[in-house]
Amino acid sequence: MSISLSQASLDVIAQTISGLTGVIDKAIAHCAASKYDQQAYLTARFFPDMYPFDKQVRMVARWAESIPAMLAGVSVDKPADDEKSLEDLKARLERALAYAQSFDRAVIDAAADKVLSFPAGGGTRRMTGRDFVLHYSLPHLFFHATTAYDLLRHSGLPLAKRDFMGQVQGIIEG
Repeated sequence: MSISLSQASLDVIAQTISGLTGVIDKAIAHCAASKYDQQAYLTARFFPDMYPFDKQVRMVARWAESIPAMLAGVSVDKPADDEKSLEDLKARLERALAYAQSFDRAVIDAAADKVLSFPAGGGTRRMTGRDFVLHYSLPHLFFHATTAYDLLRHSGLPLAKRDFMGQVQGIIEG
């Protein structure tokens, strides 16, 4: 079995964002129903040196935009990071997904063996597009999406693994 780089990147980005936007929808509904202050969710963090929830979501959006852009050899504009509500964060994720889906899959697929260079950790990293997606970018995307989910769950929002998973492709109903 083989899969294309666009399947490994764009399709996984779409599923990850669908899960996180669904989780944010639940947080919005919970705040409206219980008069819970959104600010408590937005600023939730596990430890002082970790990013709060809003920054975790922004990082998911940034990775969702950066992965296809790096593979296609284009630069991404850095957004203002000025979202003030859960609704703003959801819209940010939706824009990131639309941007990721705007790339030609053939261009993404052609980058599998292309060597990418990018700044990281005070230096420059070089790796193939395939390794960039599978061993560098997707782990970052998952880390921030998982942390955002966990922050809301830890803050008392009733969530389950199915919420995190989002829209799963390829399920064959029996």
